[in-house]
Amino acid sequence: MKTSYVPTSTSPRLRTGCAWMFALVLVLASCSDADNPSPQHNDPVITGEGTPNGEPTSALIGAQGGSLSASDGQFTLTIPAGALAANTTISIQPITNEGPLGIGAAYRLQPEGLTFAVPVELTFSYNAEMLKGIPEDFLWIITQAADGSWNALLKSEVDAGTKTISIETTHFSDWAAGKFIDLSLTPASSKVMKGDALQLIITGFSPNDEEDELVPLAPITSESDDLVPLTKIPPVESRIMTFKVKEWTLNGSAAPVSNSNGQLESNKNTATYTAPNKIPATNPVAVSVELEASNKEGSKLKYLLTSTITVVDSDLYLSVTVDGQTHVYYQYGYNGTIPPNGNDISIANSGLSDEDVLEIVGTRVEGNINLIDGFALAVKSPAKGTRSLVCFNNDGDDDMSFAIGQQTGYLLSYTKRTPIPNDYCDTEYMCGETSITFDEDPKDEEGYVRGSFSGKLYEDKTEFGILCKSPIMHTVSGEFRLVLAN
Repeated sequence: MKTSYVPTSTSPRLRTGCAWMFALVLVLASCSDADNPSPQHNDPVITGEGTPNGEPTSALIGAQGGSLSASDGQFTLTIPAGALAANTTISIQPITNEGPLGIGAAYRLQPEGLTFAVPVELTFSYNAEMLKGIPEDFLWIITQAADGSWNALLKSEVDAGTKTISIETTHFSDWAAGKFIDLSLTPASSKVMKGDALQLIITGFSPNDEEDELVPLAPITSESDDLVPLTKIPPVESRIMTFKVKEWTLNGSAAPVSNSNGQLESNKNTATYTAPNKIPATNPVAVSVELEASNKEGSKLKYLLTSTITVVDSDLYLSVTVDGQTHVYYQYGYNGTIPPNGNDISIANSGLSDEDVLEIVGTRVEGNINLIDGFALAVKSPAKGTRSLVCFNNDGDDDMSFAIGQQTGYLLSYTKRTPIPNDYCDTEYMCGETSITFDEDPKDEEGYVRGSFSGKLYEDKTEFGILCKSPIMHTVSGEFRLVLAN
């Protein structure tokens, strides 16, 4: 999902007052009490507890106070003087983040149930990758109760300068960072056959209307033009903020629109995209919706949500995105498909060797001679589920590569180089952090292989070895739906 944030007024940094009321409202209702939506239910989100996911850290802290950071460096606990009456061993255990709309890791603070005479400060760090395009104003800190329900701290404070979220508390439990709302288009990205249609809908998530400091979290749904929380909205708050769908667009052209990029029809918070009968010159296409929030004083905030849609020739394909650029290869010869242009062919194939290695390849060739680009993936013992690729640098049998022309190659295996004194270069053989997901076991699903992958590939150059320079990192992601050729 790509979500841009365009503020037209200064945004508050505290999750109090109008800031959290905005999260509660998400309504296209008028200012009359009769137009306020009725609550559907008031159930908080309940999940299982997080599991340990990293090394714990601990320190002996006494009445003088002190601080302790998590082993991953993304969380810091600061205990002021007077918070503890005696020396106490404090520990931080990183755990999986099971919280609704959680970002990054969660942390279990121990001893469990410990309370403080003076509030302590919890500080979470975040980065752009965790945000995934959402505004920083949408962040807060959440905590899990003993019954598994999640509550949010309305006084969470975001510091965009230091990229941190902080809160004060007087007790220990499981804590995590999260988003108090998630406005997105569903699907955020998709593949669609030429001539086929795809429905898009705005989705969101909001807390309920409790006025206490801790607010239970509940999802929102809507079948109308309103994004309506599942919990009751006090009339006074619904007058403070409205949230409207302003416009749907296809590659910047307002709906309804029909051109070489396809057709887009909109109806309040949903839209239908119909792909053209030939691959558009700009592919993937972008379907966007502009949302506008405003209060009674006239201040406005705008949000642009975008879904990327790739139009494909065949329902058997390999899609590879490298550094934001998408390359699509097709498995012709099945389902009656043939290459539309014999002088410019992007073709994919897959097969399973006798050594139980799944190979997936994609190649684009121009004039049957010139290699434009190509992709290769090898996975030992493929099975349903998600796992990391283990390349030969780590004594594994997996591999992945991407090539541009005959010269440039990006590889999963690479050499990390570190200069040290006396003109010596320390080398370490590494494997790019890359994961793959198979939707089904390729050996069980009637010869089909479906899944996705994401991670990093590395581009090395001859002079990098002389200069003791590490390879250039490139991001890679993709998905595949292919027939096993053997």
